[in-house]
Amino acid sequence: MKKVLGIILALFVLIPVADAQRRYKDARSYYREFQAQTRKIGIKNMRYLEAVVKGDDARRINKYREMVVEQMKDSQRSLSRVGAYNGDDVLHREYMAALDLYLEAFEKDFGAAEELTANRYNSYEDLQKYFEAANKAELKMLDAAFKIEKAEDYFGKTYQVDLRRDTILRNKQILLDEVTVYTRELTSIYFRIDGELTALFNAIDANKGDTLAIIITNLRKAIRTAQGELKDIEPFEYDDALEDQLEYYMDEIDGSIDEDLRPMAESFQFKYQDSGDLEEAQAILADMKEWQKSSRAEYFETQAELIADYLEEAEY
Repeated sequence: MKKVLGIILALFVLIPVADAQRRYKDARSYYREFQAQTRKIGIKNMRYLEAVVKGDDARRINKYREMVVEQMKDSQRSLSRVGAYNGDDVLHREYMAALDLYLEAFEKDFGAAEELTANRYNSYEDLQKYFEAANKAELKMLDAAFKIEKAEDYFGKTYQVDLRRDTILRNKQILLDEVTVYTRELTSIYFRIDGELTALFNAIDANKGDTLAIIITNLRKAIRTAQGELKDIEPFEYDDALEDQLEYYMDEIDGSIDEDLRPMAESFQFKYQDSGDLEEAQAILADMKEWQKSSRAEYFETQAELIADYLEEAEY
């Protein structure tokens, strides 16, 4: 009885594959099964990555990520029933392996990046951890896409199939990648400086006067490093408003170090000085905190406008 049940179960497993062989004797119709899944995956991917670069709220980003994961799993189920083409499993095997990579990127690595999202602007180090997690996921996405493309190239060349790739979607992906990389580089530079300024304010609030001189020195070094990094960034021909915003921020802090920040820090460090000096230092601290807050808001507002305008006007 067990043997009979085993044969029946085996037949149920084999029937879809055998049926696939009958239905896909034409290479073009076989390829279209994969092409359809590629388009579905590509559209879902775009929605997620676009939400991330636009800085949508965490719930929406997570929703789009879950949609991508569900699409990957649905594509796996659909293509598992297709099988190899006349004994040639290259396209099927590589595509399924690519889906595993995609799933790992979205379930594990993008998931890890989302967990770091809330605190990413607390410090330069926190931001780098977030970017590293996102970069890791994006590299796996690229590997998966490359694996599919190479398998499709092989199939098209071997069976004389015209590969109808979605050039519109691909161009959108290129544009999205360009603005993502550009804004990510500028934001990294911004928070190299902003992180040191925050560290200075936190040290003052925590009465750690003995660390203030060191932080001031680190702040000046951060500005010099950031200035060099900004020069090395490939120009973004569409709009330089965000770079202008960053340069203004750097220049303002650089000019305030000797004029305001260092004297303020010394007043907090040596509290035995005249009480008037300490009151003035407290006023400067309050003003600087408010300026930092408004500058950050203005930077992100400029970034959001740049992203929206670029994606809209570049025939996105």
